[in-house]
Amino acid sequence: MELVQDETNHELAGLEYTADVKFGRDLLDMYRRRDGACAVSLKDNNKLIGIIELNKRGESAELLPTREIGFVIDRKFRNHGYAKEAVKILIDQGFSEESLTEIWASTEVGNLAPQKLLEKLEFKYIYEADQALPYTGQHNVVKYYLLKK
Repeated sequence: MELVQDETNHELAGLEYTADVKFGRDLLDMYRRRDGACAVSLKDNNKLIGIIELNKRGESAELLPTREIGFVIDRKFRNHGYAKEAVKILIDQGFSEESLTEIWASTEVGNLAPQKLLEKLEFKYIYEADQALPYTGQHNVVKYYLLKK
């Protein structure tokens, strides 16, 4: 529940935020059922500490062998190698079992920790884009990274 009750996870990773316990359980259940989404949990007690996803980027022929990876780790468990381990597992699975040719990742411009992690895992910074929402005046600048097989 801590994942969806932490506004920072929404701001930095786009994870839905709620203070409502029932709705939080529904959100986590939605991730559980979503194709490409996996729980990041502790081995010794199965405690959920994060979510990682390998999502389709589209249905056109050129996008089918590509995915976008996204992940969030509960703040109490950050900087312990859990994100690195989970990302490496999905990268290996994507390239070997799903025959992917590219894995993309995006991060908020100011979210330095995942940017450093992606670079350690040999993702290359490609470009920055403003994902402005039309008619709202809101701007959301993200950095895109790419890992090729």
